[in-house]
Amino acid sequence: MLNNLKNTIVIIIGCGGIGNFLSYSLATFTPEKMILIDGDKIENSNLNRQLLFTTKDIGYSKADILKKQIQLRNPLLDVTSYDRYVTEDLLEKSIKLTDNKRYLVILSGDSITALEETTKYCVKNKIPFLNVGYLNDISVIGPFYVPRISSCPYCNNTLSLEKHEKDSMQNELLNINNKYEAPSSFTNNALASSLAMSDIIQFEAEKLDKVKSLNKRFGIDNVTFKNYTLEVPKDKDCSFCSEENK
Repeated sequence: MLNNLKNTIVIIIGCGGIGNFLSYSLATFTPEKMILIDGDKIENSNLNRQLLFTTKDIGYSKADILKKQIQLRNPLLDVTSYDRYVTEDLLEKSIKLTDNKRYLVILSGDSITALEETTKYCVKNKIPFLNVGYLNDISVIGPFYVPRISSCPYCNNTLSLEKHEKDSMQNELLNINNKYEAPSSFTNNALASSLAMSDIIQFEAEKLDKVKSLNKRFGIDNVTFKNYTLEVPKDKDCSFCSEENK
C-alpha cells in the first residue's frame, strides 16, 4: 500500500474542511505529487473545522494556503495549487497524464457543477475517483469509481438532477441546490474524511473487497452512529460511464 501511495498523483478538489483533513492525512505518506484545487477564499466562519487555517489566512486562497501548510509539515512533498473552481478543462491542463503513473481524484466540493465536471474527466481518462461529503448530520462517501470495475456517481441517476421539461424549473432547482448549505462542523468533516481515508488505504493496498464505498454510497450519522448504505450498481446505460462497457 505504501509503495502504491508513494507512486500516486493525488488530486484533491475542494480545500475546505474535508480537503484540510484529507490533504493532511495523505501528505504523511508523501505521494508522488499532490494537486489542490479550490476557487474559494478563507473566511472566519471556516475556522471551526478547517484546521490548517488561522485568522491570519482570512481573505486568502484556500488552495494556496493549504499548499503552504502541507509543505511546512512535509517539505519533501511536491504540491501544486490552483485558485480556481474545478472544470474539466482545468483538470486537463493541470494533470499531465502519463501511462505509467497512478492517479487518484478526491472530490469534496459541494456543487453540482464540480461533481459533473470531475466525473466527466475521471471517466474519460479512466482515473479512480472518490466523492466525499455530508448530508446534514450524515457523513457520506462514495460511490468509489474504479474504471471498468465499479459505478460512477451518476450510475442509475443516483446523484443526478433529472432534466425537466421546462428550463425555468430546471434553473430554479439548480439555484436551490447551489445555494443550499448543509450544517458543516468539525464532526461531520472529520468523520467523512476518516471514512474516505479508510477506503483510500484499502484501495491503494489493492484490497477492493475491503472498500466499503465500492458500488454504493456509505454514510454514518454523526449523532446516532447509525450506518446507511445506498447500493449503486454499475449502470450499462449510464450517460457518463457506459462507454466503458463497449
